Parts: sequence; structure tokens; C-alpha cells
Amino acid sequence: MIFKEKLEDYTEEEFLEFLRGLSSQHIQLHGDEFVKHMDRLVKHFVKVTEHPAQTDVIFYPEEGQEDTPEGILKTIKEWRAKNGKPGFKTPKQHIEHHRNRSQ
Repeated sequence: MIFKEKLEDYTEEEFLEFLRGLSSQHIQLHGDEFVKHMDRLVKHFVKVTEHPAQTDVIFYPEEGQEDTPEGILKTIKEWRAKNGKPGFKTPKQHIEHHRNRSQ
């Protein structure tokens, strides 16, 4: 997966796929390779979400937060909206961005 600079560079579906990748059942790596891969994913999550709870959103969700990629996504979206942070790119913006890059 190619990491994007900011959360608003992702569509909601792209970021949901990223979150699903944090589940060890989707990763075929073992040992040190697994640890390095997960470390990269988690650091990217912290960077792009800017959520003050950082990795706790993933590993120690607050009571009432669904412990799934969808629940994590919901928490991030709500926090960003409440704190005036940009949201996800719409699918239309995503298509236009790729169209402009190919011209």
C-alpha cells in the first residue's frame, strides 16, 4: 500500500482498507518482518489521523467504540469533524485527481 501524506488525501474506502490491513489476519509476514510492517502502519496511522489518543484508538478503544476497522473509522471521522480537521476526499475528488495527473 502506498501511504498518502494526509488523511484528506484518502477516500473513506481507501482508509478503511488501510485499517483492515492493521489486522494480523490479513498479513502473511512473521517475526521481525511482521513487527516492522505493523510499526510502519501504526506510525502512519498516528501521523495522518492526528488523534490525541493515537494508537489507543486501535488497541484500547474507549467504551462504546466498536472494536473494528469501521468503528475506528467512525471515531476518527467524528473527532476530526468536531475539531475542525479536514475529512476524507470524496470519490469524485479522487477520480478528478487521477485524471489531472494523467494529462
